[in-house]
Amino acid sequence: MKIGIIGTSRITNDHISVLKKLKHNIAFISSTRKKSLNLLKISRKHKIKKKFYNWNKAIDYAKKLKDCNFLITSRIKDNFKILDKCTKLNRYILIEKPVFLNSRQFNKIKFNKKIFVGYNRIFFNVIIFLKKKLASKKNLNVIVKCPESNKAEILKNSCHIISILSYIFGDLKLVNKRKNSNFINCTLTSKNRSFIYLSFNFKNSDNFLIEIYEKKIRYLLSPIEQLKIFSKVVVKKNKNNFLYSPKLESHQIEYKNNNFKPGFKRQMKEFENFTKGKKIINNFYFSKKIIEICEKIAK
Repeated sequence: MKIGIIGTSRITNDHISVLKKLKHNIAFISSTRKKSLNLLKISRKHKIKKKFYNWNKAIDYAKKLKDCNFLITSRIKDNFKILDKCTKLNRYILIEKPVFLNSRQFNKIKFNKKIFVGYNRIFFNVIIFLKKKLASKKNLNVIVKCPESNKAEILKNSCHIISILSYIFGDLKLVNKRKNSNFINCTLTSKNRSFIYLSFNFKNSDNFLIEIYEKKIRYLLSPIEQLKIFSKVVVKKNKNNFLYSPKLESHQIEYKNNNFKPGFKRQMKEFENFTKGKKIINNFYFSKKIIEICEKIAK
């Protein structure tokens, strides 16, 4: 696959490492700022000969290349103008999440059926495992904790958590919400009638957590890269006291023996399949629905 890169953010290096491992052809890289220091660093590090400081010229160059798709890793505020121009070339596009921070902007991109949104966490092995395990289950009880620094981070960062919940449980609906300056607590329901309690604690010294209860089984993601499965509670007597300990059945670690950022290799392979006509869940509409939920929560 031939691909042109627009954007030189921190995550660009992670994408390039996977592209090179999978032996894809990087046609060019472009920054979105004329005085970008990262462009020179990244192009030298990965030996990318063709580089542009003007993203418009990069897209014009891509017009001349046959079957050149796009990877967009630019700043969120630049995404609309870049995406608007790239889509008119009728090429496939992988763009980093969340695409936009305002759901109304999604409606303004007309040619959006070839857009693949990089929600890499739905490509974690542990998340795919849960999807398969719980796909046919209904009425599950779910507890989610998101320690963020402020409300704005719900759209920028916790959208990853909403993407995981949407991937596992289907379309989400915000039922109610309580908030003050320190937290936002809300409940969501899903397509499979699961009940999700979601808590955002600002500036809290905690980790992200997703806890799913299915009868006697408890699935615990905390951090999200680690999955622990508990099957029952073991009771042991210690002198005059009883000790109650959950029995750990399995422990899966996403980043164990992995040379790449978790989810990135599978994500790039899925994008390659997408360019060959395979349907995906993380399309433009999927991303729009996630931001709509995040907006309602952060409002």
